[in-house]
Amino acid sequence: MNNDLIYALSGIAIGALVTWWVALRYYEKANRDLAAEAKELRRLNVLMLRGLESAGLTEFARDNENNIKGIVHRVSGNLVSGEPSISGSASVTSDDKKS
Repeated sequence: MNNDLIYALSGIAIGALVTWWVALRYYEKANRDLAAEAKELRRLNVLMLRGLESAGLTEFARDNENNIKGIVHRVSGNLVSGEPSISGSASVTSDDKKS
């Protein structure tokens, strides 16, 4: 009876160790795959945004390292009513500074 208990406990311990090792390897590989995919998606996102900007469809606010940090909205309008006229233009940028 004593040997049966030792065999059972050692089987449980070995099974737990193998399960832990397999799970660790699986999650390490999944982590590497996710990081690689995120890097590729960031690269493609920046490529699309640069394409939009170079086509003149939009303008982006950038930091000192030329990373895109926001979008620049330019608004202009003219109101003409008879002889007097009003014109104006505005530019709005968002500096998202996190401390």
